[in-house]
Amino acid sequence: MEKTKIKKKDIIVIEIIVIVLIIIFLAIFLFKGQKLDANSTLINNLYNYLGSNDLETCEGLQVYSNEEINYENLDNEIRLCTAYRLLDSNLINKEEYEETGEETCSINDNITYATDNYDSDKCSVNVIKKEDLNNKYKEIFGNDIDEESEFSINYNTICHSDEDNYYCGLAETYTKTFGSEPHTYRVIRDAYKKGDEVIIYDYFLKIVNGECYNSYVNGTTNNNCTNELPEEEEDYNIDYDFLKKYGTLYKHTFKQSGDTYYWVSSIPE
Repeated sequence: MEKTKIKKKDIIVIEIIVIVLIIIFLAIFLFKGQKLDANSTLINNLYNYLGSNDLETCEGLQVYSNEEINYENLDNEIRLCTAYRLLDSNLINKEEYEETGEETCSINDNITYATDNYDSDKCSVNVIKKEDLNNKYKEIFGNDIDEESEFSINYNTICHSDEDNYYCGLAETYTKTFGSEPHTYRVIRDAYKKGDEVIIYDYFLKIVNGECYNSYVNGTTNNNCTNELPEEEEDYNIDYDFLKKYGTLYKHTFKQSGDTYYWVSSIPE
């Protein structure tokens, strides 16, 4: 009889443990949502909305700030540039214009670009329909373009709107800043689906001239990280464990619209 009682006690303990584990699992699921494959096509596509690792394009990774960045406080030029950057290449028409001035080409009375490499006799210009750019813009940001301003792709390429199109070509003048180039590192930690939202968590780190910064925009130095860096840049070993220990954790939220998701906000945790 004593042996049977012990077995019943064990069963009760096991049942309690199982119930506790189920409660913990449900609590995590309800709080964070359904875990998604961080390497899936969906997550990779949404992650591209956050910016390009080519830091000269669209002013770098502007959503990685020391405060919340959302649609309202992300500069309109950055939003337009992002839509251009992610536009399907088959929607961009390449046109050539003959030189009409000294190393310049006039597209019309309002738009003038510099000749190719600033020493050619023609200008290569990318032409995009406003409708196509707006469709990509709405896919990324959930809104139609509300201000048709000019915007820069990088330090010497600028886009202007006119009638039904955007024209993008070499600016007549430009300014390029020289100095230590920043190096950025980021890696997805995990991703979740919660209701009509997808949330991506990632670690981010910026290093400039041997110093670590906790964000791309308005960042402060991270001395603990800096002290761990080797003297020579080529000796850096910035892997997942390093980013987890010294990087800033960001939460990026995307909201469902039909069959797609648009970016809502990026917040340092």
